[in-house]
Parts: sequence; structure tokens; C-alpha cells
Amino acid sequence: MAEGGWAVEVTVSVGDGAEGVDGAVSLYRWLVDEPELQAGVSLEAEPSEPGQMGGGLELVNVVLSNSIALASLVTAVATWRGSRARPPQIRLERDGVVVTLQDGSPEAVEQILRVWSEGERGQGDEGGAPGSGARGRERG
Repeated sequence: MAEGGWAVEVTVSVGDGAEGVDGAVSLYRWLVDEPELQAGVSLEAEPSEPGQMGGGLELVNVVLSNSIALASLVTAVATWRGSRARPPQIRLERDGVVVTLQDGSPEAVEQILRVWSEGERGQGDEGGAPGSGARGRERG
């Protein structure tokens, strides 16, 4: 573990339906190729709702040991999204704060990190700034 015991878990979901499952598997493969991230990346199935057929949505869980890896994760996810022919919606959750990645711009990456940083300081989540490419909300 990192100095001071810093660790954080981020859950990433991709699109929905079959696109989401395929996208999550593709994103997982992309992330395990990143040296800073590969050790903490896992692919999990979210339980399906009662009455639904089939398995639930695939989620990519990433456990990170430092803030540099957190920035690397968001950048890698944005880069992967930009590599897709039809970029899917990406939802990232950290400590109950959910953000939606709407584009892969450096500004969107910075906004996500800022929203999560504000959440750490207990200031709450005001969401992404207009045109930032990121939207956030605190999960309650």
C-alpha cells in the first residue's frame, strides 16, 4: 500500500445493455495494459434486478494506491473512450461521488479530479462546469 495507507476504489460503468458489457470488457483490457493500474483492475458483474433475465451490467473496479494513479486512471478512461467509433457514456464513482465523462478533453479530466477533490474536503459536489465535459453528483 502507498505511504500513509492512501487507497481509493473507483467503479467504472460503460454505456448500457450489450454495448455496456462489451465496452466494460474492452476497457478492462485497456486498463490492465497500463503499468500504473494493472495490479488493481478487476471486472465484476453488477447483480441484476429481481425479475430481470440474464446477468447484470459489467463494472470495472480499480483500486489505486496514490493520487497520480487516480489521474492516470481518468486519463486512460478518457483516452479509451476517444478511441471508440461511437464513444459510450462513462460513469465513474468514487466514495459515493458519481461523475459522467462526456468527452475526453484534458479539461474534462481535470474537472473530474476537481469534483472528487472537493468531495474529499467535504465541500460536496456541485457537478461539472458548463462545457467541461464532466458532470458529477453525490450519491445519496
